[in-house]
Amino acid sequence: MKFAPETLYPNAPDYIVVLFDVRIPGVAERLHSERAAYRERGEIEALDDNHYILLIRPGGAHGE
Repeated sequence: MKFAPETLYPNAPDYIVVLFDVRIPGVAERLHSERAAYRERGEIEALDDNHYILLIRPGGAHGE
């Protein structure tokens, strides 16, 4: 795997990225419960049929 040598978007906000493999029992439910906990600060993106990422914008999750 290759990585970009420098930041591609230096002014873009930082995100926390969490990978979920929904083939594992209970993971799909966990993905949705985590998304609900982060409300508007979290987004789910599909990588393929079995892998999803939760993108979290830091700074106010869990009870903001």
